[in-house]
Amino acid sequence: MVDQKRALITGITGQDGAYLAKLLISEGYQVTGVLDPLRDSNIWGLHYLGILPEVTLVRGNLHDFIDV
Repeated sequence: MVDQKRALITGITGQDGAYLAKLLISEGYQVTGVLDPLRDSNIWGLHYLGILPEVTLVRGNLHDFIDV
């Protein structure tokens, strides 16, 4: 049994992060994106690229080691 490849993307709501997520999904990765808990995150780019249903989004502060 082969485990599915996984990727964790910080900044997934930005242009580069969204396109990276699309590329990785097309290559068979399970993609998780980290959203800043202190901001309203704009997920429009993920929706526009048609990958929003395929991405797992989690909130986490990368400056807080307990969140990480």
